[in-house]
Amino acid sequence: MSQHHRRRGWIIWLSFLIAMVLQIMPWPEQFFMFRPTLLMLCLIYWLLALPHRVSVGTGFVLGMITDLLHGSILGANALAFSLISFLVAFKFQLIRNMPLWQQSLVVAGLSTLMNCCVFLAYVSLPKMLFHPEVFWNGVVNGILWPWLFLLMRKIRRQFSVH
Repeated sequence: MSQHHRRRGWIIWLSFLIAMVLQIMPWPEQFFMFRPTLLMLCLIYWLLALPHRVSVGTGFVLGMITDLLHGSILGANALAFSLISFLVAFKFQLIRNMPLWQQSLVVAGLSTLMNCCVFLAYVSLPKMLFHPEVFWNGVVNGILWPWLFLLMRKIRRQFSVH
């Protein structure tokens, strides 16, 4: 494997790192429920663009790192990211060939599914309250998807990551 080819593989991991940093940035409390899940969006993009390089295992590792960064139940986000990764990898050809507005709806649905998975992991905790505002995150992710998709595609083509 050439040095140039290895360097291009780091673009994927660099994008995950940037998404993680943006994910843990503090938000004002009144806007916290609207915070996008940038790491999941980045994972979905790479699963659609390069399914032979990014897999369910990548989703699991990113989910575990998210659990550690957020101090949440270990495995809650890992399970959610793995499930989302599996669903996207299973139907990547269908999703990839959809128009961007339909992909946005799929991403909004996947975000909501991820929030449900994480919520179900937290149900076992005592004094857990349900806040329906959590699901605004899925709407924000769906709205953000076309711009993130176009940005990531430009980066992938510019650095010729394949």
